[in-house]
Amino acid sequence: MERDLHKLYLETVDQTSHTEKNCDTKLWVVASGKGGVGKTFVSSSLGITLSKLGHSVVIVDLDLSGANVHTSLGLSPSHMNIRHFFEGSKTLQELVIPTPFPHLSYVQGFWDSWTPTDFSYSQVHGLLPELKKLRADYVIVDMGAGALEPHLELFKAADEKFLITSPEPTSIEKTYRFLEAFVCHTLKENSTPDAFGTMISTLRNHRQRTLEKPFSFRSYLKEQSGIQYNFFEALSEKPVRLVVNSARCPKNSDLGHAMKSVCVKYYDLGIDFLGAIDFDNAVWQSVRTREHVLVAQPFTPLAGQFLTTCKQLIDPEELRAVV
Repeated sequence: MERDLHKLYLETVDQTSHTEKNCDTKLWVVASGKGGVGKTFVSSSLGITLSKLGHSVVIVDLDLSGANVHTSLGLSPSHMNIRHFFEGSKTLQELVIPTPFPHLSYVQGFWDSWTPTDFSYSQVHGLLPELKKLRADYVIVDMGAGALEPHLELFKAADEKFLITSPEPTSIEKTYRFLEAFVCHTLKENSTPDAFGTMISTLRNHRQRTLEKPFSFRSYLKEQSGIQYNFFEALSEKPVRLVVNSARCPKNSDLGHAMKSVCVKYYDLGIDFLGAIDFDNAVWQSVRTREHVLVAQPFTPLAGQFLTTCKQLIDPEELRAVV
């Protein structure tokens, strides 16, 4: 059955509107500072919602330690997975697998590896152009948790950067650490070694509250001759989109605004709070029944939240007109 679907996909994909119009593929990367916050649920929900809006979507599973996009979509693991791309036996396009959902396909993550899998900086740079070549309007990368250098490099290259957190203290702390690591990673390649080392030392002293005067990260960077990259202006064009998942009460829903304020206060770093996703028992129940909750219950408030989120990103003018 899987082979027949894949053959049909390869025969028909060139006839899609994306190829005919030579559209620019948009790369969305979904990350988290900590595992278990619902990153894969958000990735799959964004993919299903975009596909319902008529856009072609490919979800690429890059969670090296826990690839389960297929499980989230209610599918069995495939014998074809991204390991074949890194080994050079398949192109990334050849690994695209259709799903029962119209316009939605995916690339299976590392599932059949019995040894630790490493993902190097150079592999990221080999992967990035291939992601943009996939025949889809949107490519959604579901990354593994944590601020590893390859994760940060992919995150930096994304057209849209989603950072998922939950209201739990451990998740909030790891989210801040991911943001700090992302800023430092982005600045490193545009700094001299001495300037970068001084910056890290200054940030550490700022966290430990041992600086003699109030600290503004933005002002600090402007004063350093060894740092050549204007990070904040670039980030304002493609901001990090913070999503609070599993919000159980209004206080949880307001958490994103508080975290946004903290980033401005301590780092002069502007991020976008995209919104909170309500906790819903149907989410974990849908995994057990192998039917995604947005498919099983397409008209719930949860589905509406993802619909609003996607429309806000792809067609904000239309959303404002409706409101």
